[in-house]
Amino acid sequence: MRHTFKIDGILVNPKLPQNFDFTPNDERDKDELEKWWDKPYILIDELQQESWIEHHQRLKTECDLSDEEIGTQEKWEKQLKNDKETWFKSWHTGFRYEVRCLDGGAWDRSTNYGMYATFEEAITVAKKLKGK
Repeated sequence: MRHTFKIDGILVNPKLPQNFDFTPNDERDKDELEKWWDKPYILIDELQQESWIEHHQRLKTECDLSDEEIGTQEKWEKQLKNDKETWFKSWHTGFRYEVRCLDGGAWDRSTNYGMYATFEEAITVAKKLKGK
């Protein structure tokens, strides 16, 4: 998780309570609702790619797959390259900025107000939500 900070009253990369986006709103305690209700925040994400060794080891241990099921390193590297090209096509800065707010738009999670290619776009949307 990236560093948490606040800009223009908007939290960026906040440490969210456990199961924050898997809890029905009517089951949240008063303190959580008071702290988070109608308070937009931004999550910053960037492409994370495993090495071949990490990928192979994870699929062997967590998924109990054979080498044949996992595939070749060459195929994996080709997929990584494709994933990176696709990511940068959508998120040209290398980062994706997601605006969310716990406001009842969903019954059991924060509402997603979009993913943006620049921080400026995300902060503009979050500030509008804050002022509604």
